[in-house]
Amino acid sequence: MIYFEKCLEKDAAFFDTNSPAEMSARISKEISAIQRGLGEKVGNLVMSGWMFVFGFGLAFYWGWLLSLILMGSIPFVALTGVGMAMSLETGLTAGMRAYAQSAGYAE
Repeated sequence: MIYFEKCLEKDAAFFDTNSPAEMSARISKEISAIQRGLGEKVGNLVMSGWMFVFGFGLAFYWGWLLSLILMGSIPFVALTGVGMAMSLETGLTAGMRAYAQSAGYAE
């Protein structure tokens, strides 16, 4: 409800660039994306983080030299993850634009 009130407070120039017919579809799509993003993924993130910490703890306890050598690969894995996240975000944004435009045509 708050989002609809914020839409009504926008200037006329906002509606020149954004079609009012697409607003309802865009709002529902963004709300469902937020719901999917905050569902069980937050729990999985916390669990994965603790597994990472305890895994490194055990690895350093049992084989500290090999663990120290393998820590050099962490920046490469992190950069790959950032690149994948950026490409997924680009694809998601393009999909949301196309969905909003087609929903505007349907209305």
